[in-house]
Parts: sequence; C-alpha cells; structure tokens
Amino acid sequence: MPFSLARVIGRPLAAGLALALGATLPAVVAAQPAAASVRTASADGSVAVARVKMYELVTKDGGFFYTASATERESAITKHGFRPTQTPLYYVSTSAGPGLKPLYRLRSTARASYLVTGSTDERDRLVASGRFRYEGVLAYAPASAGAAGGGVEIFRLSNQGKWRLAIESHKDKILANEPGWRLDGPLYYQFTTP
Repeated sequence: MPFSLARVIGRPLAAGLALALGATLPAVVAAQPAAASVRTASADGSVAVARVKMYELVTKDGGFFYTASATERESAITKHGFRPTQTPLYYVSTSAGPGLKPLYRLRSTARASYLVTGSTDERDRLVASGRFRYEGVLAYAPASAGAAGGGVEIFRLSNQGKWRLAIESHKDKILANEPGWRLDGPLYYQFTTP
C-alpha cells in the first residue's frame, strides 16, 4: 500500500494539496498545514490569513520541490531523501484572500521535478500535454507588490526539465553562476513576515 501522510498524521486530506514524490517513489499525499483554516479579524474588521514558510528541496532526480507544509517537508526529507536548499524564500498564505492568487503545483511525468505556476492557462496547457500531473493548489500569494502586503518578488527559472523559484538577488546569482538556467519571468510575490 502506498505511503499516505494523511494516514500518519490522522487528518483528512486538504483539497488541492496532494503530491506524488517521484515516479519510482511511493505515492505521498500531504495534508495542508493545520493553520490553513485559521483566519483572524483585526481591529479594523479586515481578515488576516494564516501565513506559512515556503520550502524548497532537491529531489533524488535533481529536480526542485516546493511545499508550504512543514509536515510535508519533513516527510520528503526523512522518508524520500529530498534535501533542503538554502534558497531564501519567504511566506505564503494557506488560504485564499483579497489580493491573493493561487499557486499551482505540477509534477513532471518524466521524473521527480516540480513546476509552480500562478496561471490557470499554463497549468491546463501543461497538464493537457501529458508531460505534467496537476497536484493542486500549493498556496496563495500576493498577485502584486502592494496586494495583501506582498513585498518580495519571486521569479521562476528553468533548465532542461527542472524549475526553480528565487528572489531577485538569488535569481541573479543562479543566472550568473549556474550554466543552463534561463529566466521564465516573475511569478508572484511573497510576504516578508509570517
């Protein structure tokens, strides 16, 4: 029977945050962070959404994997041998809110390599090609610098079947020092604080 993180942690699966870790690895299904349903009202009546850290890991195939779940991150490391990176990433929201857009996670059908997009058109086109499997909504992020308090622009880069996310300074270092990477463009913004 395939490994199920939801079975281990005893929570129902969260809609849209499912994952299969590699073609040769057992299927892993992740639960959304417990903070996902937490919303607090501020003194002015606005609703604040829960923010969680975004993590980047390297798969056994050398691809990059992204999650906003600390539980999913630990499972990927301890059970499947993924390695955490030092890529500086910040915070995303666990639920939809004003000024936020969903981030979709897709997995390459060829190997354990993951792509994140904020575009439903790109998501649908890649899934229809048969080269990617849609895994669901990874998180929600500010659509622009000022939206919902987002302030750190995140870029996507690609290199022969691998995709990475990076803040501007890290993107520049990757492009200057790691041959083969090309800039796909800006993808979304992140929060600088939890």
